[in-house]
Amino acid sequence: MKISASNQIVDIAKKSKIKIHEPFADFLHSSDEEANFEISLLDCYHLAGHACHSMTGAFLVTQAAVEKLFPESKTCERGDVIVEFGSEIDKKATGPRSNVISYITGAWGETGFPGLKGQFSRKNLISYGHNDLKENEVRFRRISNGKEVIVEYNPSIATKELSCQLSFPESWREEIFAILKNKDRVVEVTEKIEMSTCGTGSNPNGCS
Repeated sequence: MKISASNQIVDIAKKSKIKIHEPFADFLHSSDEEANFEISLLDCYHLAGHACHSMTGAFLVTQAAVEKLFPESKTCERGDVIVEFGSEIDKKATGPRSNVISYITGAWGETGFPGLKGQFSRKNLISYGHNDLKENEVRFRRISNGKEVIVEYNPSIATKELSCQLSFPESWREEIFAILKNKDRVVEVTEKIEMSTCGTGSNPNGCS
């Protein structure tokens, strides 16, 4: 019996995970489970309330950025990432996409945690409408060392190859499945390395 696209999406989404380290939890002497954990694509679908091209893309671009910014550990250090969108926050699904990226990285806007005693701030680490970026590009910059990557998301690379004549929402699910099967093709990463000008002191957000 053929497995439906929805079931295949869920199966992939459960297995697609990003490792997270939360230094603020360490500071508070929290359990290891609170400080070191994983966020799955399925978690992000739950956050958004649905699976779609945009939420899938938000996870994939963040996953690609984490792998480049944290090559040794492949673990996102919460509070050590600044996020910049090429699109404005009210443009299409930019707002919902940014919620997913903030959830993973800890980079929030005005609603972010202001920090404690000058450390662990998660506020104003995400911004929008950067003219040097395409609307489908997101720039991730690591605060502790200045390394940055630009990640471009083009889901049409996968979806345009579909020939099925399904009606909505079945066609929608098939397109999401196609994106997940071709995740390395729909995401393009451009690396840029810049040394931080903040000296050799400890990162105020608690990241080494």
